[in-house]
Amino acid sequence: MRFLVVGDGFVRSFIFVDVLKRYFPDADFIEHEVPWPNEPFYDSDEVKECSGNPEDLMPLIKDVDVLIVDTAPVTEALLKAAPKLKVVACTRGGPVNVNIKACSSMKIPVFNSPGRNESAVVEFTVGAALALMKNMALGHYELKRGVWRGDLYLYDRVGPELSDLTVGIVGYGKVGRNVARLFSLFGCEVLVHDPYVDSSIIEDAGYKSASLDDLLKTADVVSLHVRLSPETEKMMDESRFNLMKPSSYFINTARGGVVDYDALYEVLSKGRIKGAALDVFDPEPLPADHPLTKLDNVLLTPHIAGASKRSAIRGVETVAEALFAYFNTGELNNCVNKEAFA
Repeated sequence: MRFLVVGDGFVRSFIFVDVLKRYFPDADFIEHEVPWPNEPFYDSDEVKECSGNPEDLMPLIKDVDVLIVDTAPVTEALLKAAPKLKVVACTRGGPVNVNIKACSSMKIPVFNSPGRNESAVVEFTVGAALALMKNMALGHYELKRGVWRGDLYLYDRVGPELSDLTVGIVGYGKVGRNVARLFSLFGCEVLVHDPYVDSSIIEDAGYKSASLDDLLKTADVVSLHVRLSPETEKMMDESRFNLMKPSSYFINTARGGVVDYDALYEVLSKGRIKGAALDVFDPEPLPADHPLTKLDNVLLTPHIAGASKRSAIRGVETVAEALFAYFNTGELNNCVNKEAFA
């Protein structure tokens, strides 16, 4: 069996090979890497959030049985150049860089790695909230510029303690549940909004279920954990930000497209909310002259919440286990186009 593994600067090709050899010791491996994250993602009409040129893979894929990628584009033309291809796997939770429709039409199963960076995002979210509310990021930046910000100890500038806060979690999937759990360990009261989760499940976990508007009006910290979809696109707009308390903080480690960033800038610049920590943007990269970069009540990071060594390895392990099951028993674990084989 021959594998083409296409890594990048995060999930390196040697990680693919090291893990896959445990499951397929007799396989041959062709290795390639694309430039992400040293170069940003691009979108095309066919695939999204991808890196590298599919043309570069054409000469490598001709005799390949299994294609495994992280961020490389898997296009219809690439699939047609691989007459022996039996399966595609992507080490991301959302394989938006893979043309799923084309794979399904060719009866090629596509496996993914749901939740690979769950722990990393949870840790980052809580850390970003702390860094924002405790003025750690602002104090660090100013001190490196040679400015001693004693005013950050003024009563009007200091942040709250977590045990005094009500935290609103928007989206109660795996990440949202664990962010809620960590904040509750600090003594926070937790409100949850998720229209797709029964309120009894939320309340049995010790939290309060709330409508989105009630959550925004009540919470001291609002943290987004929803996928981007037609229902969630720009869900946080001017009207919703205006529901939040002037003392509240906004955290987004989900997707940039769920927020109207022009509206967020307006409420932040006018002090209608106290601060925001943002790891994702629309578009990405965030333009260097974006107005958000001029505010000192914003913590900005370049879409790194999901980055950890463990999440890189976990992504490969998850698809390796799924591939092993598929080739040995025909099971379609973590297959995103299962319906094509019904």
